Amino acid sequence: MDKASAVENPLGYERVGKLLARYAIPSIISLIINSLYNMVDQIFIGQGVGFLGNGATNIIAPIATIAIAVSTLFGDGVAAYFSLHLGKGEPEKSARGVGNSLVSSAVISIVFAVLAFAFLKPLCMMFGATENILPYAVGYGRIIVAGFPFVIVGTVINSAIRTDGSPKYAMFAMMIGAIINTALDPVFIFVLRWGVEGAALATILSQFIGFLCNFAYLFRFKHISLKRSSFLVEACMVGRIASLGFASCFNNLTSTVVAMVSNNLLTKYGALSEFGPDIPITTFGLCMKVSMIAFSVGIGVASGSQPILGFNYGAEKYKRVKQTFLLSVGICTLITVVAWVIFQCFPLQLIRIFGTESKLYEKFAVQCFRIYLLLTFLNGLQMCAGVLFQAIGQPVKAAVASLSKQLLFYVPAMLIVSRISGLTGVLWAGPVADALAFVLCLVLCVRELRKMDGMPE
Repeated sequence: MDKASAVENPLGYERVGKLLARYAIPSIISLIINSLYNMVDQIFIGQGVGFLGNGATNIIAPIATIAIAVSTLFGDGVAAYFSLHLGKGEPEKSARGVGNSLVSSAVISIVFAVLAFAFLKPLCMMFGATENILPYAVGYGRIIVAGFPFVIVGTVINSAIRTDGSPKYAMFAMMIGAIINTALDPVFIFVLRWGVEGAALATILSQFIGFLCNFAYLFRFKHISLKRSSFLVEACMVGRIASLGFASCFNNLTSTVVAMVSNNLLTKYGALSEFGPDIPITTFGLCMKVSMIAFSVGIGVASGSQPILGFNYGAEKYKRVKQTFLLSVGICTLITVVAWVIFQCFPLQLIRIFGTESKLYEKFAVQCFRIYLLLTFLNGLQMCAGVLFQAIGQPVKAAVASLSKQLLFYVPAMLIVSRISGLTGVLWAGPVADALAFVLCLVLCVRELRKMDGMPE
């Protein structure tokens, strides 16, 4: 191992708090901007089309999440691979990892976009579209899926840019797209009156511009040099990168499963309640989107810690690994506590951002925020646990930590509690899953940190 790399690279010697701020702040802004793509659409759709239009975006969201899963499979995977081999003084391997990730993600993204377009209507029905929402969902989705290759490949490049030590550039590439989307939405929806299709068109145009900004960086990496040979696909390398990004990918895929189960349960039990099938599926989706904006801050801190964790673990500087992890957990916990206060105290004000509807609509929205998000202050640890294990090259533990809330606990809790409490049971499954996931991640992380204490540097 090349110990000189740990001396030359600031990741190996600069103060952890300063490093975390440098990497986390751009990552936070990038994630918030990414979340705003859908949020901005929903705000303008809610004002210009109505809550059925917002319901349509909630149906398409799980399909878009599959695209995000592919992007994190190679994006988070190459970030971990990049930083680990850079820490070991192997920049050529890092370069080949970037090239292999780009080629693989490009091929997969095109295939997925074609399949999603061809089977869009049955997919919408599978994800719980009601008779009233389905036409809006198909119109919105046909345009959104066309932008999947730009989103997926752009995200992979963006992850490599952050790991290369240019988080500000990565943030800029995300920000320019969000600004364009925000500018085009009101023009396409209110001026040209293109409805949900206009919102979708604004989104993919902005994503294309963001992709071009990311692509331009391929010719200006700081720590690696991309050559033609870097893009020759090596099956073993692609497999290793995918294994490192598997936790993030599978976490997003489970979000799709969760959305499918929750949407269908909300439709089923909503039809038996005073709210009907359309209100629960729409308001629950909006609650998830709003909470994601807040959690993007915490996830950004965790993502920002990844290059620091990976580099120092590769350089065998375990005290810095532990220090970085504990600092990121503390910050994330503070963020989730603040978010919890906002969700519990101002649910009505949050839901009215998307337009005012009936009293029943607002009543169920308040229940979503206050019940489903009841224990969100426990989520800080889970955000950081998956990143820790991913960064140090333990994909199985990373997957368990990342998936514990949604797949291991939330889906079974929804199926069980909804049979007992009906519609509100879907909401109460949220805090049940939060509590169980917190305990599991705490056990895994304490064991790993104790193991590092006994490892020589």
